[in-house]
Amino acid sequence: MSFRALAMCWLFWATCVGCAHGPRTVESETPKFEHVFQKPLEEALAVTRQLFTSRGYAIEETTDPTQFLTKWKTHDRGDTGNDRYVRFVVTGISVGPRQSVVRIFRMTFNAMGNDVNQVDNWWRIEYIYYVLHDVSPFNDQGPPLRMARGERIELRTLTNGTRDLDLERELTLRLESTPSLEVVSGNVREEPRPKAVRDSDFYLTRWKDEASEAGPCGEAMRGLPEVLDLGLTLLVGEQLGSREAPAVVGELVCQVAEAGLPVALGLSIPRTEQERVDRYLASAGAPSDQDALLEGRFWQRPYQDGRSSRAIMDLIDRVRAMRMAGLSVTLLAYDTDLAGGSKRDGLQAAFWNQRREAQRAEVQVILAGNTHTRTIAGTPWDQDFTPMAHLLKSRHLVVLEMSYAQGTRWGCDLDREGKLQCGLIGSTPSGKVAALPGLSPSITSFDTPTPEGTHGMLYVGALSPSLPAISKQQEAPLPVRPPLPPRRDGEKPPMF
Repeated sequence: MSFRALAMCWLFWATCVGCAHGPRTVESETPKFEHVFQKPLEEALAVTRQLFTSRGYAIEETTDPTQFLTKWKTHDRGDTGNDRYVRFVVTGISVGPRQSVVRIFRMTFNAMGNDVNQVDNWWRIEYIYYVLHDVSPFNDQGPPLRMARGERIELRTLTNGTRDLDLERELTLRLESTPSLEVVSGNVREEPRPKAVRDSDFYLTRWKDEASEAGPCGEAMRGLPEVLDLGLTLLVGEQLGSREAPAVVGELVCQVAEAGLPVALGLSIPRTEQERVDRYLASAGAPSDQDALLEGRFWQRPYQDGRSSRAIMDLIDRVRAMRMAGLSVTLLAYDTDLAGGSKRDGLQAAFWNQRREAQRAEVQVILAGNTHTRTIAGTPWDQDFTPMAHLLKSRHLVVLEMSYAQGTRWGCDLDREGKLQCGLIGSTPSGKVAALPGLSPSITSFDTPTPEGTHGMLYVGALSPSLPAISKQQEAPLPVRPPLPPRRDGEKPPMF
């Protein structure tokens, strides 16, 4: 065979091997850095204990409160007398008051029975035969003896372990896949706040920008033309408190309006704020106008759950800029603070059903927490809950779930004692919504709706937190590790 023929064969083989690699998926990604939970260490370790308890492991505490072990657990290997013991070592690191790292190590130990070196195992067949026929021959060798199963000395010696990334991923989903918690304050009277004094770098600067010849919108969003139609009701279920979701929804609204369609953007803001929002949309968006917008009670709540973030404020300001550019965009505050549960969602749905009756051709883009965008009744935690999307009467309803990569957001949740805490929250996607970071925003439509009634996904990228709009600090604070307790004389440092 000639050299050229050999080279062609090698090139063909290399091409086939190169094409054999499967698609890159989120699950196949090996983490390069430690994942920091936005939870106090005590709470993260408590959820870790629940994880092992649900798997049938008994917990063995240590003198160090940041570590614990599971007791050895064995799985029988048939009638060979051989056993494989498994236990886990869990160690936690407190990175900050509400930040922690949890590492899970799997440790294994093999125990051998008395017949491990037997080559001729003919007696097993005879033994099974005698047992089945209820006979007991003189030369019956009996079943293999099993080694003692108590707490053996070799199980207490140093054992090598490996990080169990699968269990760590399951723990991450338990801690960071909870639904967004929304705080409804009702008509509780609050103490008046002093007038805010803000530095110049606090304010949005879009009001200074001159009109661009390229228009207010960016690059065309993939998948949008396939769902766009007159009379469309487009629900976007989000994780509250991220920068990315409001920014991508703002771009979507801009492109719908740029296509010449009338569009109404709905935000989860109480209707009592509509007049204040309208005044801001009609203003120049200067610092004084921004101050007037933020004087509303909704922005001043003591518990900021992500609906009143700086990203939402920026979205309102972008709608103002779209209207200044001549685009037909309406912004509607559709929420209420005077009801909760199914009654609140019923009022939200009634608002949009009434709006649809009055505006048949309008494209309505509604941004809401992903619990409200379910088109089926009931949730895993409340079977009687009836979400807003289930009650909508639009002839053309499309529900998009937010697709994103792992990150953090601002929100509220309950601590171990049931107290409400608001701050940074880790957000880890699972299932279809899990995606890789660094892609451009796009819409993916499903062939058939999911069991929750979702028709597709809106990709927004890796999440980053958007702090409350009234916060003077615009970036998430860096974690500060609490000081270690004083060490007693002769006390050794922790293992990890």
